[in-house]
Amino acid sequence: MEKKFWQRLLFIGIALHFLAALLMPLGLDAHVHASYVSDGMDDGEAHLEWGELRTDSAEGSTPKEVPADDKWFAWHLIFELWFTVFSISATTLHILGLVGGLGCLATIYLLTRELFSEDQALRLTALASIYPPLIRATGRVYQEGFVLMLVAISTFAIIKALRDDKKISTWWLIPFSLALVILSFKGMPMWYVIPAAAALFISTKIEMNQIQIALVAIIVQLLVITRNEISISNVDIIPALLTAFIAYFLYIKCGMLLSCVSDSEGTVESEYLTKGSRMISASLVGWIAALWITEAVTFGTDFFDIIRSFRHNGRYLSLLLVPMWYGVLVRKENRGLNFDDDKKGLVLVLVGLLMAVNASLIVLAEERGTDVIGEYLEDEISDDEDVLFIANSPLSMHRLYSIKFSMDPDSDKDSMGFWRTNTSDWRIELTECDSLQNVNWIINYPYNNATGPPGWVEVEFEGADRVSENYRLYTWGGENERCP
Repeated sequence: MEKKFWQRLLFIGIALHFLAALLMPLGLDAHVHASYVSDGMDDGEAHLEWGELRTDSAEGSTPKEVPADDKWFAWHLIFELWFTVFSISATTLHILGLVGGLGCLATIYLLTRELFSEDQALRLTALASIYPPLIRATGRVYQEGFVLMLVAISTFAIIKALRDDKKISTWWLIPFSLALVILSFKGMPMWYVIPAAAALFISTKIEMNQIQIALVAIIVQLLVITRNEISISNVDIIPALLTAFIAYFLYIKCGMLLSCVSDSEGTVESEYLTKGSRMISASLVGWIAALWITEAVTFGTDFFDIIRSFRHNGRYLSLLLVPMWYGVLVRKENRGLNFDDDKKGLVLVLVGLLMAVNASLIVLAEERGTDVIGEYLEDEISDDEDVLFIANSPLSMHRLYSIKFSMDPDSDKDSMGFWRTNTSDWRIELTECDSLQNVNWIINYPYNNATGPPGWVEVEFEGADRVSENYRLYTWGGENERCP
């Protein structure tokens, strides 16, 4: 009976991944990386052609080429190979996201079965299949599924290395190499592997208790915000850290570790994995907290407004799913997930909560807007026409690039895109016909009712029923040329 429960749960989880790939819109980051890659495939050099994601001005953007500089090399290589084999489109990206999600589940199952048993492999894979960050990564084509796949392989290799009788095992080369790939996925410098390795080594020499975890988190947070030239007296330091720890509890502990039995005798492997996972957890908590503060300072907005916009950043903690579980499974006489009568109720409640979160992710997926409008403009816009996007969101430039990729997936149009806040002087800029002289399309996403400038007419575009009602598309409708 218990085995059938996990089999059915795995089947439901796989079905959720298919639904996510089918129903959820591409993520903003997916659009940005796809824009980089398609531009590189077009002219040999990967750029963002419409300007930086984080602009110097808080009221608008200035188009300029922003090179990738080989950041995200591994992630971009996957995109490029996929686009080359298939085609450059949102549809093929969704298939890539599904391949990454299902590939991650297959990897977890095969490695867990090899190390432990088929029953433990089925349980862990079933839980991973309904883990909300992975389902969202599949639907939005984010990196978490691919990263967790690499982390699972690395954790497997670490256990093999610890069990190897050789003094220096070749198994250690695998986690070191894959760490470099993961850093490339995240656009981080390769030398970060050195402090990461040092931190993991230190974790084996200390207890990694709650006080030490909190201390590591705040040290990482202060280091990051200092590097980003933000004062350590910033009032949001403590609220950000507490919020990140709440995210840790929700993303990790509520991912079934609450119901896992870990009171059996430890082993060398369990000590390494548990302490290392806690060190990584603390570092990620501090890094996420610092990221929220940095975004709030950069965009000059309230910290809690940033939390609403960047609330899913806790998904970065998803890479701990496998190492933390393996840290429990390698203990002596361990039974892993306890499905006995005293824990069965808790397991069912947590499964129910995860399923409810997944249902909300899919049914209440982020409202579409810019990507649908971009798809419409693909056949309507001319090379000598530019786009103006009006929005006050901290993610406005990301949304501008979702217009870019949807409108010009092959990156072969000469049209430019501009972003302005709704409170800026963009209406005056239009009449001055200077930097915005070629703008013939306006996409308005205000917080209040949209109104077009004189001479502009609203366009009833195809797919308007699929987007937020706040979006409005305008085109120049005057009798004369707008900027003669």
